[in-house]
Amino acid sequence: MASQTCTHIPSFTGAFRENLDALIATLEGGDKEPDGKKIGFELERILVDGQGHPVPFEGERGVGALLHALVDLHPDAEPSVIDGHLLGLSYTVETSSEPVSANISLEPAAQLEISAGPAHSVHALYEAVEQFDRDVACALERIGLSATLVAVGYDPFVESPLELPLIPKERYADMDAYLSRRGRYARDMMRCTASTQVSLDYESEDDAKRIYRMATLLGPVFAFLFDNAPVFRGKPAPGMVRSRIWHHVDVDRCGIVPGALEGLSFEDYILWVSSVKPILFTDEHHVTTSTGNRYTRDIMSERPLTRSELFHLLSMVFPNVRLKGFVELREMDSLPPRLAAACTSFTGALFYDKCLEAKLAGRLSTWMPQGFEGVDENDAVSARLHLEEQGWGARVYGVPVTEMTQVLVDIARENIADGAGCTGVGAGDGASSHVPVLRDSDAARDFDLEGVEMLEHLWRWRRLPRDASAEMLAKSLE
Repeated sequence: MASQTCTHIPSFTGAFRENLDALIATLEGGDKEPDGKKIGFELERILVDGQGHPVPFEGERGVGALLHALVDLHPDAEPSVIDGHLLGLSYTVETSSEPVSANISLEPAAQLEISAGPAHSVHALYEAVEQFDRDVACALERIGLSATLVAVGYDPFVESPLELPLIPKERYADMDAYLSRRGRYARDMMRCTASTQVSLDYESEDDAKRIYRMATLLGPVFAFLFDNAPVFRGKPAPGMVRSRIWHHVDVDRCGIVPGALEGLSFEDYILWVSSVKPILFTDEHHVTTSTGNRYTRDIMSERPLTRSELFHLLSMVFPNVRLKGFVELREMDSLPPRLAAACTSFTGALFYDKCLEAKLAGRLSTWMPQGFEGVDENDAVSARLHLEEQGWGARVYGVPVTEMTQVLVDIARENIADGAGCTGVGAGDGASSHVPVLRDSDAARDFDLEGVEMLEHLWRWRRLPRDASAEMLAKSLE
């Protein structure tokens, strides 16, 4: 069993206490009424030219030029200029059901990221991503570049991360210098990986604890089921490449947050953040400086920080599950847009169900007679290692991963069909009340059900997204 979370929090004073309270208030600000919950996802992809080369940031036909062309297409967009360079933009997409925010940014080696939402339905998010892809196609035509956005967990077109230059953002240069001394695959993580991330709202601190616990428990399963990295450093890859890379980035800021399976409070999480060296700090004037050997708690003790400065500190940790005023699941590889949307539907249908743990325990009682009682962080780490090494033959908490997967699919499908979670399980304290999973409309429901059926068909044949990507890459290299 993991050690119990300390219940005697020391009394802090001065600027540290003020900043601690402000960060806790930031997380509390994420509280939503049940019918006010939304969902969002981020999708990172690699822009590859017609010769199979990742497109760099620099140059008249580089990713930087592409961003300028996107701004020209959206004159009302809010540009993001950092260190003197246009590195992103934000605008609103009018979908068939609701307006959706689209925030475009770049990862360290010019991987393009769209953060869509939050929105009431995954269908609306998907429409926003589709519009972004049309915008990219138009912008590419304007700059005279033939290129394609490739959704894959690890760049299959390079043999070394050092082949890929960093974009001109001081933050990434500082991170590269620091993390490359901490982990053997830190540069692979920064330059070569791309992910899908799903953001979930919570109703209260207790609801956030519940979602965080289940996301930590099931994180290894999600990393396996959404593995989409068939190549590593130019050669066929073993399973779950991104998962393996994250083992070797920085143990202090990655992995499982202590106490995640025991009821992680907002204060517990912020105190963990305060125990990490932030690498760099961007102040209210957007000036970025290296923090050297100082810890986040040292910066928090100096003076009251602004909201943007506090958000910066939250962004400098990379656990499997992150809190930022919502719960961010970070386990999944970059996926083709329709599959990324299916992943988001699947995730929302499961984690917005307050009775998910009870349902899993009941349906998997043959293998887990005690449910998840007694499962600790070491068990979660072991589950990940078993999946990395054994794939479809692995057991997760004693359960064959094939059985675990089918039960998750069944629960997700039922919740979407009912438009609610926490059904079919007797529970007190109002836990059995219907909680909308996504917007209650035929179009949204049909879209989500279609997505889950796509996933079930894929997994029924013991296939993963990486299998389709491997076939696609093989054809492109013929």
